[in-house]
Amino acid sequence: MTASQKSLTHVKVTVELFGNARLLAGRRYVSVRLAGNCGLGDVAGAVGRDCPALVGTVVREDQRGFLDSYTVNLNGVKFVGEGLHQSLKDGDSLLVFSSQAGG
Repeated sequence: MTASQKSLTHVKVTVELFGNARLLAGRRYVSVRLAGNCGLGDVAGAVGRDCPALVGTVVREDQRGFLDSYTVNLNGVKFVGEGLHQSLKDGDSLLVFSSQAGG
């Protein structure tokens, strides 16, 4: 598969919300369709479009990323940083939770 074909490939991923994000969205999961090779900003934009209540509270106002107080994890295994492009597969799960949560 060429690079241009890969950029046209779309995948369906589940974004699981925790804590305040879940309360604000009124649900636990958001299913989004994204380019297979996308950035965290693309994920945030899709979540913001699907759950407008998260814009300005979890997702940045410009919808190009998550607020600094939130952390994203891929499949419970790997933390995903801002600006990192990640190859996603159908069925992947992104976990969004406050990085300021205590324990």
